[in-house]
Amino acid sequence: MSQPRPPTQAVLSAVMAFGLWGVLPVYWKQIVHLGSDVALAQRVVWTMATVLPLLMLRGEWKGFLQSLRDVALIKAHAWSAFLLAINWGVFVWAAQHGRIIDCSLGYFINPLLNVLIGSRLLGERLSRLQKLSIASAACGVAMQIVLVGRFPWIGLLLAGTFALYGLARRRSPLGSLPGLGVETMVGIPIAAAYLMWSQYNGALIWGTSSTHDLLLITGLGIVTTIPLLGFAHGARQLPFALLGVLQFLAPTGQFLVGAFIYHETISAAALVSFGLIWTGVLLFCGDLWHKR
Repeated sequence: MSQPRPPTQAVLSAVMAFGLWGVLPVYWKQIVHLGSDVALAQRVVWTMATVLPLLMLRGEWKGFLQSLRDVALIKAHAWSAFLLAINWGVFVWAAQHGRIIDCSLGYFINPLLNVLIGSRLLGERLSRLQKLSIASAACGVAMQIVLVGRFPWIGLLLAGTFALYGLARRRSPLGSLPGLGVETMVGIPIAAAYLMWSQYNGALIWGTSSTHDLLLITGLGIVTTIPLLGFAHGARQLPFALLGVLQFLAPTGQFLVGAFIYHETISAAALVSFGLIWTGVLLFCGDLWHKR
């Protein structure tokens, strides 16, 4: 019996989410003069400003308020907020400092790291192809250290924090939007205080105050929230195999943006190491389709 065709709307939602994440470095480059610290703080503030009306429109406002009274839930999401803040901060800094390709490395590794965490922490069994995919990616990372001559801290930190963030969210009873709301609410006091402190010390937290800068800053909430909601919609309706393959659109986009738009240098040794990681990705995707 043939399997049902995946819903077109869900496929488009997932493609939109991963596609936007793939080109987001271009957005961060437009506000490089803010500094990655101010950009991150503004992102938290405007994400909250975007999430609150969405909670009301989707009828999830009361549940969101109730979750804010649950101390255990707040503590759990404080941890996920911490992981997300590190992930966002590293990504913004790297995108603004000519390290977009290093970002793509992290998000190529991330799905493979998810599989490894699942086997070690959740008791999930690894297939032979999954073991080979993780080994190939590990060889690629080792080659970055030995031949390229630098520890790929950006890629590993992005992959590690996002994998642990996914684990933390998996254990939360909250849905995608309320969970994002609680996480952002936890970070709001810190972000707002940092922006006030930065402005007091002469930082231009609104950039040049031009229409261009103001639109980009206030748009931070939209470019953060829309892909997350698109991903959540796709994740609920698509087979895991298809979602896993589509996930690689994001790091592929980042790699292409870094290489062909901003002309970041890629040595031959780095290409070989990426080749090993891409081999791991292909093995991973093949295993997903085989299971399907």
